[in-house]
Amino acid sequence: MLLSILIKIFIIGFGGLLLGAVLGKWAYTYYQHHLEALYLFCGGMLIGVIGFELVPESIQLFNFWSLLAGFSLSFILFNYMESAFHSMFKHKSYLSLIAFVFAILAHNVPVGIALGMSGSNEAFGMALLLALFIHHLPEGIALYILTRISTLNEMVVVLAACIVSLVLSFSAGIGMYTAPTKDWNGIFMGIAIGSLCYVAFHEMIGKVLGRIVKRELFFFVTLGILVLYLYLQLSHEFL
Repeated sequence: MLLSILIKIFIIGFGGLLLGAVLGKWAYTYYQHHLEALYLFCGGMLIGVIGFELVPESIQLFNFWSLLAGFSLSFILFNYMESAFHSMFKHKSYLSLIAFVFAILAHNVPVGIALGMSGSNEAFGMALLLALFIHHLPEGIALYILTRISTLNEMVVVLAACIVSLVLSFSAGIGMYTAPTKDWNGIFMGIAIGSLCYVAFHEMIGKVLGRIVKRELFFFVTLGILVLYLYLQLSHEFL
């Protein structure tokens, strides 16, 4: 049972990153001047997962203050990490890829623990797996593009995706064997939600601000949210 769940988490994480990498390769090859729209669309989809699934479920299951504490902690952590990596690696182009992969690894630890702790709650676990897969798509796109910019072999993408997914599964295993209180569960979920928000608003949408007009920004983000909302409605009808 445990092994099958961890394998499922690995496959979903690995598959999301590789599918994103395939999209990144296609986009990098044919749409080098339209990547902003793709990032905004993916960011909108992630916002939809957070707003329509994770936040409503978390508010029902966990204490608000523990969620807020975890949410705040994740933003402090990732802002500190970003400034630290930029100051250390700003003179080396390939090190931006290392910093990005490390950020994904750090982000997947609380997400994996949250997945492990939600193993007994199938509906909530599926929401997290959906969020995991969707947020790995834009990360896979960015992973491929950064790899190409760094002039590294494409196998680096596969290796990085494998390492990230292994860390995710390992973290989920830890989450399954721990028995934290409801407050600790809320903190971990707050960290997961905050981390996903960081990826959506900072890494996806924030990176293209100023490079696209506000009308197009609003359109593509809204389109991503609507597509995700319709997908969730259809999935709830048939699952």
